[in-house]
Amino acid sequence: MRRRDAIGLAAFALVGCATGAKMRHERLEADAAAAGETVTADGTPLHVLRRGAGTPVVLIHGASGNLRDWSPEALSAIAARRAVYAFDRPGHGLSGWPGPTGVRLSEQARLMRLALRRVGVERAILVGHSYGGSVALAWALDAPATVAGLLLVAAPSQVWTGGLGIATDLLASPVTGPLLARVLPSLLPRSAAEAAAARVFAPQAPPPGYVERLRLELVTRPATLRANATQLAVLKDQLRVMAPLYPDLATPVELVHGTADTTVPLAIHSEPLARQAPRARLTRLPGVGHMPHHSALPAVLAALDRLDPS
Repeated sequence: MRRRDAIGLAAFALVGCATGAKMRHERLEADAAAAGETVTADGTPLHVLRRGAGTPVVLIHGASGNLRDWSPEALSAIAARRAVYAFDRPGHGLSGWPGPTGVRLSEQARLMRLALRRVGVERAILVGHSYGGSVALAWALDAPATVAGLLLVAAPSQVWTGGLGIATDLLASPVTGPLLARVLPSLLPRSAAEAAAARVFAPQAPPPGYVERLRLELVTRPATLRANATQLAVLKDQLRVMAPLYPDLATPVELVHGTADTTVPLAIHSEPLARQAPRARLTRLPGVGHMPHHSALPAVLAALDRLDPS
C-alpha cells in the first residue's frame, strides 16, 4: 500500500451525507438489520448475513465499508453452492466495537471466529478483500485448524513505504479524531463520495448504485470513522510481525490481484506473499484495479472453486 493511494481509502470514509436526522438513522439501521442477524461474541455484537447451504464461506470486507460491499451477484453466486457468512467487521456497519483491542487484526478475527462457533461453524473458507484479507491472514496464522482455505482479494500482506495520509492520522489521533469525525462528513458534498469511489475502483468504474448500496450514512458515522482510522493506523506494524510467519502457513491460499491496483499494489503485496506461503497460487488480472470482486467476479469465483471444488 502506497501513501498517496492509501489516502483514497481514508477519503472514501470521510464522504457522504452524515447530516440526516436521528429518525433517518433509525430507519437505515432497521433496513440494514433486516438483511442479517446479530450474534454476540465475547460481549461484542456482530452483524452477519447468512445465505445458502454447504461448505461455510466467510466474507470479510475491507476498510471504509461494510458487508454491503459484497454485491448481490457475488452473494448469490457463492450461496448457490455454499453457506455464506458475510460479516460487518467490528466497528463497521451494524457491528459493535470491542474497545481498544478492536484495532488488532487478530482480535477482529477472534470475535468473528467466536460468532461462527455460536452458530455451529468450526471451520470455513475465508474470503477477504483488501484490509479484510489482512484480517483473514491473521485468522489463519492464529487458528489454522479453523481455516479450510484462504482467498485473498487485493489484500495487504507486507510492510510498505510511507504512511496512510493526514486524514487517517488525524482521525486516528485521540486528540483530533473525535472532533474531526463529527464535523468532516458534513463539510463534504455527496459528489465527493462518487469521486472517491471512482478512484478506488479505477481504472474500472463503480457498478451502478454502488455508493447507495454501501449506505454512506453507516460508513460516515463518527464512531465508524474513528474505528476505521485507528484500524488502518496500526495495520503496517501488525503486518511487520505477521510477514515472517507466512512460510509456516499450511493453508491453501488463492491470491487474486489486479495489475492496475494502485491502492494495494500487486508487486508490493500479493507477489511476495505468493513466494512466501508454500501453498499459495497467484492469479494476476491484467488491467484490473482494486475491486476484483466487482470488476472481475468470475476470476474470484474460479479461485473459490479451486479451494472448494465440490
